[in-house]
Amino acid sequence: MTYTPNFSDPRVQRRIRRAIGFASGAVNPNRSRPWSTRYIDKWFGSQRNDLSRYLREQLLIVTDNHWNKDNGKCKEYRLNTAGVNHLLAQLDQDNTQLHHIVVEVTQTEYTEELQSGNFAYNDKSSRLWHPLQNFRRAIKLDVLNHAGYQYHYDIECCAMTLIHQYSQQIPEVMQGKKWQQGPMDLYLFALRDYLRDRTGIRNQLAQDTAIEPETIKRIINALLAGARLSANPTTEIYRLLQGDVARIRFLQQHEYLTQLRADIKTCWDYIKPTMSRRTGHHNRLIPISSRQKWGVYFDLERQVLNEIRAFLCETHNRHFLEHDGWSCADPVDLETLRERIKENTGFRLEFESK
Repeated sequence: MTYTPNFSDPRVQRRIRRAIGFASGAVNPNRSRPWSTRYIDKWFGSQRNDLSRYLREQLLIVTDNHWNKDNGKCKEYRLNTAGVNHLLAQLDQDNTQLHHIVVEVTQTEYTEELQSGNFAYNDKSSRLWHPLQNFRRAIKLDVLNHAGYQYHYDIECCAMTLIHQYSQQIPEVMQGKKWQQGPMDLYLFALRDYLRDRTGIRNQLAQDTAIEPETIKRIINALLAGARLSANPTTEIYRLLQGDVARIRFLQQHEYLTQLRADIKTCWDYIKPTMSRRTGHHNRLIPISSRQKWGVYFDLERQVLNEIRAFLCETHNRHFLEHDGWSCADPVDLETLRERIKENTGFRLEFESK
């Protein structure tokens, strides 16, 4: 059966605008990611409905059709920009009006939470999740600014900073006269250079490799959590570089990146004795996985975010939290916040304000 919506029906137009708002605001046209059927249904309507199925066909491209309800794996999608343009034309609008449509739909969806500041986060895996976090940064900023959240802050180089400083906080443990664990007290030159000038280093690596700086950032974050720099198609970095083996080989031999990888390994060598380990065949310890390393980082990040959240609540500052940053209605006394975090967690952090 061929289905064509009645584009002159105002109800159909509203459904199309809502679907465009979500798809163009949250689904990437160049990089696929998993989305649950339930979440897509929220924006498009039930798949049993003809219009809902039509909107999926127009706006979403399935890049991975496999799903598994037992382990929570969802299908993966990317945005169909041709479909977006087609639907805009049916509404007698064009791409110049797309940003306005997305912002308007997003504002409408979260009006009550934006006004009150009481966002319904889903607390999972040591992180606070909210659907608004899925939207592109430019969309989020416009929506938040319009609702009065005009001050935006990020923790500088959060993941690398926390893992580095946490390795320096490891308590010393001796069993008999044998050292088991202790604080990392080495000067890690490449890692400290990255903390001091991460933007410059990313840009230099991007220039050396002809890889986008944002992709370089994602590669370094993956390495921090134990990703392998390998030409194996199953690895995260292989997928990030779309199987470009020549670039992978170049990165494997890059002098600075080699030093940074060694410094990252040193941090984890000091942290590992504090982590629970499973044993496998012949009672050998199973290597620490990237998932476990991310878990350590998320726990540290949450300690910091809890302090930030408490400070914002105590100062009656309406706010929206992200994982390593936040937006709020009033400017923040960063020096006082910095001292509070240092006193309660031991971490010395810097913030970027926008």
